[in-house]
Amino acid sequence: MPRKRKHLSRSELLDITLSELAGLVKDLSPEARVEISLARYEDEDAHISVFLPPETEAEEVKRIELALGERCNDILVDTGLFIIGAVCD
Repeated sequence: MPRKRKHLSRSELLDITLSELAGLVKDLSPEARVEISLARYEDEDAHISVFLPPETEAEEVKRIELALGERCNDILVDTGLFIIGAVCD
């Protein structure tokens, strides 16, 4: 009989989700630098900061900001994980 898969812990789910978000950013901008922080200041579970190359066009910055924000919102609704995503200067 096959073994049942155990449920992921919140920590495991967070690790997988942060990896997914970093992959999303790299898919959108391979040259981007991604920093992840697990520092908690209030209710958030993590922060993901994206640093784009200086020559990135404003429209591209906006597109990445929207994609990251939308995905972070979806994650909150789907999993309850509150991840703050930001594209930094």
